[in-house]
Amino acid sequence: HDYGFNTAIETTAFASRRVIDRLLPHLDYILMDIKHMNSAKHEAFTGKPNDTILENARYIATRAQNLTIRVPVVPGFNDTPEEIADIARFANTLYGVRHLHLLPYHRLGQDKYAGIGRTYTLPDILPPPPAHMAALRDAAIQATAGLHVQIGG
Repeated sequence: HDYGFNTAIETTAFASRRVIDRLLPHLDYILMDIKHMNSAKHEAFTGKPNDTILENARYIATRAQNLTIRVPVVPGFNDTPEEIADIARFANTLYGVRHLHLLPYHRLGQDKYAGIGRTYTLPDILPPPPAHMAALRDAAIQATAGLHVQIGG
């Protein structure tokens, strides 16, 4: 900021309040992933429940200059209209949030896993077709009032 640069972070906000409070004054823009509203399903797929994430989303929304909610759409995990509508309704309750980005699953990182000797655990999942993403966008729009919902971001 001292040199006139804007700052941004992409995060799940799975962090302590102390860490969030230390970072917020230095951030102009926050891109925050919300993957699922069901904590048990979130934990089954990510290894962590989502309680801290959702709590921090509420906290950050009241303090951030600019917060956009992003949903990485993963087939078989969170790609039903109901699941996306649930996330959209939650995002719509967050103070100051105006944008919801639906991010279609992709396999661009698959080669990186091989390069670092890790197993890519989702080899059979294919990116969602554009028509399906459009239906999910429509479900999110119908579930909210005032949020700009877009595919990609």
